[in-house]
Amino acid sequence: MLQVRAVPSAASDPDAIDLARLMRWATIVRGGGREHVALSDGWHRIRIDVVEGTLVEEGPARLDYLLSGLTRVDAPVLTLRRMLGLWRTGRFARLLYPTEPGLPRRLETLRVGDAIAAGASYREMAVALYGEGLVRSEWRGRSDFLMSRVRRRAGEARAMAAGGWRALLGR
Repeated sequence: MLQVRAVPSAASDPDAIDLARLMRWATIVRGGGREHVALSDGWHRIRIDVVEGTLVEEGPARLDYLLSGLTRVDAPVLTLRRMLGLWRTGRFARLLYPTEPGLPRRLETLRVGDAIAAGASYREMAVALYGEGLVRSEWRGRSDFLMSRVRRRAGEARAMAAGGWRALLGR
């Protein structure tokens, strides 16, 4: 999260930000005398808290970034870098959003959990996860790696549904 002060500016100011340019990604919440702006494409997210002024009401604004100290400045600086990347390129910079370790596995586990709830067989789950071609050639092949992988994900999904999801909150 990045805290900013928004100072009204002319549209011709090269250092001014006009939120209208970012509206397709923006969610704006007002409360407690502040504006909270979240920019997201569904996968990536940038949060800006406007502690003084407005990004919504008065058009372009120059931002004063409220950064201080040495021990807690890394996260807001990363948020600033992400916002600058989005502003300059119109895209969320992948390099500034490293994939969380284990995320692909957890996403597979969620998908398998949904498939279990829908009554799918292990083979149907494998097709949904890895494709018909791979399942056709490997399901009853020399190795049972595919079936073992689906079984492991099913076990993980059942454990998560039984309360194991709480362990994810402790990080």
